[in-house]
Amino acid sequence: MNAPAANGARPVAISAERLSKHYRLGELHNLRRTVKRVLRRPLNGDVGLEALSDVDFTVYRGESFGLVGTNGSGKSTVLQILAGTTLPTGGMLEVTGRVLPLLSVGTGFHPELTGRENVTLFASSLGVPRRAIESRMEHVSEFAELERHMDTPVKRFSSGMVARLSFAIAMQFPADIYVFDEVLAVVDGEFQERCLGEIKNLHSQGRTVIFVSHSLEQVGEVCERVLWLDRGTVHDLGPTDAILPAYAESPHGA
Repeated sequence: MNAPAANGARPVAISAERLSKHYRLGELHNLRRTVKRVLRRPLNGDVGLEALSDVDFTVYRGESFGLVGTNGSGKSTVLQILAGTTLPTGGMLEVTGRVLPLLSVGTGFHPELTGRENVTLFASSLGVPRRAIESRMEHVSEFAELERHMDTPVKRFSSGMVARLSFAIAMQFPADIYVFDEVLAVVDGEFQERCLGEIKNLHSQGRTVIFVSHSLEQVGEVCERVLWLDRGTVHDLGPTDAILPAYAESPHGA
């Protein structure tokens, strides 16, 4: 089912309403506490961390959307919920379309498997048919500039090699929503420029892009709008040319 259009205009790709995530810290779980959690009963003395608290935002289909904030602001938690690797403890996140998440360098790769085997595993987890994977394998290795290393176990790859392979997979297999979380931080300048060009190309093709980087220059180059998170809450949300200067001038962005 397609997401409804916002205000009768742009279709919505991602919608978050009162999105929250609570982590309990330093506690051992027992059966009583587990049952209470399942039944959503209050736990006496429950101590933890509010990674997200009542976060609201909307990403429109075909939009390039950025997230900024310091470490611990909630960016990674939002992306993990979006990718389906963790569940919210409150609120709702609705996503329309297939998500291709590149949450960090090497996420989802098995170190004992070769580059070729990891491409097959990663693409299969996205529901890509085996024949389509095999037909794109050469393009993946060429884009990543790893033709000589595709039959080498990934544990022997440098972080830059793993990043290039991750990005090459994203570029060669189709999705509706692409999530890039600091995937360009460990690659060289020339490959960074190629990747930024490919991300812009995805945007021009009408794909939805979620982009996270500590490089405000890269965020400004890629994104139309930016969500500024601070200690698990929305500090600000708006056009990139308004949010980034304010963030850069804040103690967080300095």
